[in-house]
Amino acid sequence: MGLTRTLLAAALLTLPVFTAAQPAGQRTAAAPAAQRFPLTAFARLPQTENPRISANGSALAAKIRHEGVQVLAIIPLDASGARPEVIYRDDDANFDGSRGIRAVSWNWIDDDNLLITVGQQSNLNGDTVEERRVVAYNRQTKRITRLGWRDTFVNGGNVIWTSRSGPPRILIARNAGGRGFERLGNHEVIEVDVLTGRHHVVIAPRRGVQSWFADGEGNVRLGFERDGTVGNFKALYRRPGETNFRTIINQRMERYRDPPVPLIFLPNDRAIVMSRHENYNAVYEMDLNTMEFVRKVYGVDGYDVGNVSPNFERNGIGSIAVVEDRLRMNYFEPRLREIQEILDETYGAGNALIASADHARENLVIRVGAPNQAGGFYLYSTETGSIRHIGWVNNELRDTQLNPVRTVRYPSRDGKSIAAVLTLPRGRDARNLPLIVLPHGGPWARDDESFDMWAQPLAEMGYAVIQPNFRGSSGYGYEWEAASDGNWGTRMQDDLLDAIAYLSGEGIADRSRVCIMGWSYGGYAASRAAQRDGEHYRCAISGAGVHDLPTMVAYDRNYLGRYGSQYLGSAASRLVDISPARFASQFSMPILVVHGVQDARVPVAQSRGLIDRLRAAGKVEGRDFVYLEQPQNTHNLPREADRIEFMEAVQRFLARHNPV
Repeated sequence: MGLTRTLLAAALLTLPVFTAAQPAGQRTAAAPAAQRFPLTAFARLPQTENPRISANGSALAAKIRHEGVQVLAIIPLDASGARPEVIYRDDDANFDGSRGIRAVSWNWIDDDNLLITVGQQSNLNGDTVEERRVVAYNRQTKRITRLGWRDTFVNGGNVIWTSRSGPPRILIARNAGGRGFERLGNHEVIEVDVLTGRHHVVIAPRRGVQSWFADGEGNVRLGFERDGTVGNFKALYRRPGETNFRTIINQRMERYRDPPVPLIFLPNDRAIVMSRHENYNAVYEMDLNTMEFVRKVYGVDGYDVGNVSPNFERNGIGSIAVVEDRLRMNYFEPRLREIQEILDETYGAGNALIASADHARENLVIRVGAPNQAGGFYLYSTETGSIRHIGWVNNELRDTQLNPVRTVRYPSRDGKSIAAVLTLPRGRDARNLPLIVLPHGGPWARDDESFDMWAQPLAEMGYAVIQPNFRGSSGYGYEWEAASDGNWGTRMQDDLLDAIAYLSGEGIADRSRVCIMGWSYGGYAASRAAQRDGEHYRCAISGAGVHDLPTMVAYDRNYLGRYGSQYLGSAASRLVDISPARFASQFSMPILVVHGVQDARVPVAQSRGLIDRLRAAGKVEGRDFVYLEQPQNTHNLPREADRIEFMEAVQRFLARHNPV
């Protein structure tokens, strides 16, 4: 293999991201204020995204930015000076002639065949769904082959197994009943020849089964039945070689605590599962005959384990990911574990991560970048010790160390400790700064110390930015996530206000110069603040926000999850009480409202309705509110032009209502 710790460490120190003399884990100072970047630099789509190396290390597949859009391309590594080969362009009329479809994920099945999952958001009988399908691209023939493709089905591209040798084959779990039966499940499993697209059914449709899972040998071992109406969950299991399935789990779902279902199948009827039965999500080995935990494999006190990935053979754990203040990867494969340890020693924990590796672990893609860097990707050869630059995440920002980022913890008014990410403007004394409160979406999500596409440009303008992981945020255990129940628009809003009190008490922020900005749930929090908390903020910016909860639930019955409005209270009036659009006359500070017409997740009617009510309440456009409607934008800002337009509108609005 040729790997030595000295060889790898010496090669890594040639990277330009940190100074070679810097002690491990110590970050260099941010770039001086004179080198400030325009907002358009931060709004760019990623120049290089998710590079995946082929099985033999001869090619990369990655999204790259070209003329303001992203294309999926193959980058040859075995030919000097070879140009990228574009195989797919986001939003083109590809495959089925429709627009708005995008490459969601891509992975090599072998040396030449790339699996690509494409997705498109649509509305199905009032429910927002993402249709997914799978295609394959062959490097040698240049052919694109549709795999298990149908024109009228949802969620038809769930690849549950890929072959490791021989002719390339995959198993796809797909809906067998067409769009009208999506709520009933009826998923089947087909085996597909990747080269020809020919397939046959290996598991017939079973009423109510919405997910199937296979072991490392391609045996379908597990099926899930979910009834979201009443919250029931059933798991069906069979041993290798058996024909019939037996029920191993049959119980009501507990919100925020999924049953411990098998993630990786082990020998002797055992499996790797994740469970929150001890509050924090941890990894366990379970006996599938008794459904009892055999042992705890991995856990981190205070944080949820985020993801468990199998090894190459898919019969054991390959890696476990957990986000504490930052993402941390824990490898169970000795070779990758050693490489990650060297990366941590050289650059500090979390500043360099393995993004992809070939099967022999001789060629690795490494992403390097601190929380205040967009960073870049590098290819490292363990055989030669050579390292080469693949591409920047952002060609303008490159490896510039921008506005410093750190995690703080502050007390809530009812005695809770809340973690938050604080970004401070570089080149300024961190005293009495204007502040932007930036709540995340979800709300069952979280922020961490990673490069943030909004916090960094706001700090570049001169604002301190706080991103609170308010109650309901994920990643901090069952109890903290479940604390969202009954607290939308009330204590969750108070958690944001308590961040202001903390930062002003520390002397960092001027509490008389604070605005709030958010997208999706964060957009809801911003409009709720404009209606409820005007004495604490000077302005609000709401993107893709929900402003009227009863009409949102009527639009998408699953918006609030399996138990609907019970999250917020048992009575429908409870939803009205915390819907800012229903109290337009109470808006007491200027608000910028932004929404995409093509948003299938939160319909543009939410913002149009709010604006109509503000006008009816006598609010004046341009003084009390500004409305920006983006005709081609969706919920996720996939277009660069919309990102730029949004950030420029934010800059104008803040310059008027909360100038630096």
